[in-house]
Amino acid sequence: MANCIRCGRTISGFTFGKKICAWCKQYEAAQRGEDTGYQPVMAAPWKRNDSMPMLVTQLLFGINVAVFVGMLLSHVSPMSPSSADLVAWGANLGSYTLTGQWWRLVASCFLHIGIIHLAFNMWCLWSLGELAERLYGHVTFACVYLLCGIGGSLGSVLWHSSPIVSAGASGAIFGIAGAVIASIKLGEFASGVMAQSVMRSLLAFVGYNVVFGLLTGMTDNACHVGGLATGLVLGALIAKGAPEPRLMQRMVVMVLVAALLGGSGYALWHSRGYRYLLMRAGDQVAEGKIDGAIPLYEKAAKVRPTSARAIHYQLAQLYIEKKDLSGAERELLQVQVLQPKNEQVLYDLGQVRLEMHNTAGAQQTFEQLLASNPQSAEAHAGLGAVAFAEGNTGQALKELAQAEALNGRLEGVHEQQGACLLRLKRYDEAIAAYQNEITVSGESPEVERGLAEAYKAKGMTAEADAALKKAEQVGNAASGG
Repeated sequence: MANCIRCGRTISGFTFGKKICAWCKQYEAAQRGEDTGYQPVMAAPWKRNDSMPMLVTQLLFGINVAVFVGMLLSHVSPMSPSSADLVAWGANLGSYTLTGQWWRLVASCFLHIGIIHLAFNMWCLWSLGELAERLYGHVTFACVYLLCGIGGSLGSVLWHSSPIVSAGASGAIFGIAGAVIASIKLGEFASGVMAQSVMRSLLAFVGYNVVFGLLTGMTDNACHVGGLATGLVLGALIAKGAPEPRLMQRMVVMVLVAALLGGSGYALWHSRGYRYLLMRAGDQVAEGKIDGAIPLYEKAAKVRPTSARAIHYQLAQLYIEKKDLSGAERELLQVQVLQPKNEQVLYDLGQVRLEMHNTAGAQQTFEQLLASNPQSAEAHAGLGAVAFAEGNTGQALKELAQAEALNGRLEGVHEQQGACLLRLKRYDEAIAAYQNEITVSGESPEVERGLAEAYKAKGMTAEADAALKKAEQVGNAASGG
């Protein structure tokens, strides 16, 4: 192999005479006004004259530093920020990014995991930014940086099936390197010798950092590869399709790559969005943030309607926990539409309606449960509760007796019997019923208060005081007090 004496490009070793490459011949012919159809020349970045060659690079540098200063002012550790702090400031985390917080794909590119991470990335940005910005111009360079950053963030989400916290400008920086590598390889410059030298430096930079990441396990190589791949595509399209700095041609390239990234993001959301919504909702419930969990479950039900039954039932339980009975009734009715004979759903719906003082609706629901399963102790217990609420104590005792006969260990039956017997002033039987409830389901403030009332009616003051004290203790223990 030999080199062109004009530009230094590698040419075939079988070239005789003056070793001038075909591109230089075409370029010289074009300079003479001949129509050769040669590849348009890209202005070499080291030869372009620009009064502000690093305008965008400096702006990006400043944003990264400003974000880090903001983190410090909010008392985030300068050396090792916690995962919670990073997520709060916009780090890329698949379970958040793919569940609606798409802005993290960009925000994470300006966020760094400590001052050392920031310093290294800013050094790389300053070095590569000047070269790339001179090559592409301000607008194209800014678009390349942002699209490569998004590509890196998507690469991280794609590779890590279990979400990890990812942040830093390295995905965008690798993308810049990839874009320049592709442009030098596929484009045409006035100085091939200098281009080859730059190419070697960029390849060394990429290779070293990839190997370093693999050996140390301290970097998100998936983000690096995603950014690099996006940059290679951008650089190739610019070199072959829009080498001259014409805004419309460059924007067509950017829109095309943005569409590819958007399609990739949609595919990721389609494959993992449902699972991540449930994951986030479960985390919110575990943290006691019911109001945060509800919209996530609602969104999951829309994403996968075929699994809506379980989600609507979970929503009903959350609404019950937050005392939103109308919301619980609404969700249970949606489950009932999907599973009209589900006994647990019918029982829960009857209980919710009973708490809403909708005795007619509760009775209808419990009767529907009884029709579905004549041996349902829960249906008889529910009908007993309805009768008690309507003041029909005798009927309530009959229904509760049937429930006890079907399932003597059903929680709440003996407590309800105690309330009925207390109303009928049959105090000894009421005390026995409440004690049976303690045996079946353990101590509870409601049962102890019922016992206290029965003891007091019998003149057993000491026992009544002891029961009230026990009710307070049990209540405090249940609430964590």
